[in-house]
Amino acid sequence: MASRVRTITCTVLLFLLSCLSVYASNSAVRVEIIPSESEYVFFRYQTGEAEKDVWVDVELSSPVQILEHFDSTQDRLFIQQSKDAQNWSRSYAYRYIPEERIWEIIPNNPIDTSIVDSIELKLYNLYPIHTSATYYAYVLGTGMKMNFALDKQKTLIGYGEVAYSRGPSNCDWVDLMQAANMSIGLGYRYKLTDKLQVAPEFGYGLVLHLLNADFDQDGTKSFETFIDQQVRLSVNLTYALSDTYSLLIAPLGVLFFEKGNFGTLMGLQAGLRYNF
Repeated sequence: MASRVRTITCTVLLFLLSCLSVYASNSAVRVEIIPSESEYVFFRYQTGEAEKDVWVDVELSSPVQILEHFDSTQDRLFIQQSKDAQNWSRSYAYRYIPEERIWEIIPNNPIDTSIVDSIELKLYNLYPIHTSATYYAYVLGTGMKMNFALDKQKTLIGYGEVAYSRGPSNCDWVDLMQAANMSIGLGYRYKLTDKLQVAPEFGYGLVLHLLNADFDQDGTKSFETFIDQQVRLSVNLTYALSDTYSLLIAPLGVLFFEKGNFGTLMGLQAGLRYNF
């Protein structure tokens, strides 16, 4: 080789890229790619100014690749990894900085993925137990929940949730039971299989009751509001459709406190999770 070989080693987030040789022409780069987790046995890559739907698929048994005609001033290296060569991770983009002889990851998600884990949209159906049955017939609701990873393994999860529910009343003095719920809580995920996880969750918050009611029993109903504290318990079972989407189903129990008394609702919730 007419020009000498320069050896470069660099480490970037989620993928360890060992850049073994860069030719003096800067037109070809020899790259070894090591997966972020041992479960990943396939990867695919492409180079260029922007990502396209054209990939080079490679098994990790052959991790060394030559990037031909790579222009470090404008080209990028895009990488995805997979466990089964069917469901692929999101793309990670890298640029090469010749002056510093390092590869640098290019952020492509405005949300801090080291903290924000996922967002869930779900529906739930609850039925009253004991004294609550004298007020509620049943409750239908919808909610949005944001999950935050509290450790690197993403097993300890914190969350914030907002929800709205309504249902027919069993009381003559109330037309319709409505409520807005806000809660925060913690959960812990256990991996059952590659696609199945179970996560017990505990939450605490407030429920704002919205009623068209005749509290004075004078025959005239008016819009009334009041706030109770609540505790929410669930055991979430999730099934991964892909690296991005998961289905979830969970039994749900709600305990709310009002003037020295408490009400209990039990039921089921189901929805879709978007993973960042």
